[in-house]
Amino acid sequence: MFSVLIPVYNHGAYVGDALQSALASPLVREVLLADDGSSDDSREVIQRLARDRSGRVRDLTPVEGGNIGAHARLNQLAEAASQPWLAVLNSDDIFAPARFEAVQMAVNRTKYDFVTGYVALMDADGGALGIKRGPLSPEFPFPRGFDARDLLARNDLLPMLASQNFIATTSNMLFTKQLYAKIGGFRDYRYVHDWDFALRAALLGNARFLPQILVRYRTHESNTIKEDGDAVTTEVRRLFKKITAEYVEVFTPSEIQAGLSGNRYLEDRAA
Repeated sequence: MFSVLIPVYNHGAYVGDALQSALASPLVREVLLADDGSSDDSREVIQRLARDRSGRVRDLTPVEGGNIGAHARLNQLAEAASQPWLAVLNSDDIFAPARFEAVQMAVNRTKYDFVTGYVALMDADGGALGIKRGPLSPEFPFPRGFDARDLLARNDLLPMLASQNFIATTSNMLFTKQLYAKIGGFRDYRYVHDWDFALRAALLGNARFLPQILVRYRTHESNTIKEDGDAVTTEVRRLFKKITAEYVEVFTPSEIQAGLSGNRYLEDRAA
């Protein structure tokens, strides 16, 4: 039922644990990995892992190697996937136990095509740091009058995603290959390709927030999002300028406008 996509960049020390967490569920029919021009031993680690677990694990690293970015590497893996459902796993993260079984139960009841949930945070060594409950524990307050529980009950994620990226990481996404094709894959963003994809999934698909831990997210100094705050802000503004121009009517309702007004990256948008 599920193909797991693991793009790898300088995570030779972590990718083995990531892979093992994916293989723990029999619902995962295949795991596809590709190195993205790492400078550590990631490429050799991937080759060994694929060789030792041939059948369910494939190393799709191109012979020529090179760094093309996480969004492009994800698209490469997604296009090669054989299963109807895709799950992204960043090579330093770990899937939570029973996450695939929980998602299967949810989509069997209602035909969702995008699922996200809680994120457990861990430090570089795997120590527990707490739990992010998505819109129920937002990074910063939603605009006045927002009722996150009501929006979740209606499976209306778009107003909240207009305000902030409560999904937090591509590792917290499961989606159908059909929806992936409808969205057009991951766009060329360094910091917010996950946020852009989630917004488009909420626009074009049937999204569901599952109130349970789906992934353990590793925080460390080399997390991409920590690189440059100004660059992140610039990219978020570029994302929203593009997507609101593409879907003008969808972003017109007052509830979604309220979400945009509370987006801290869009404050003083003329600046």
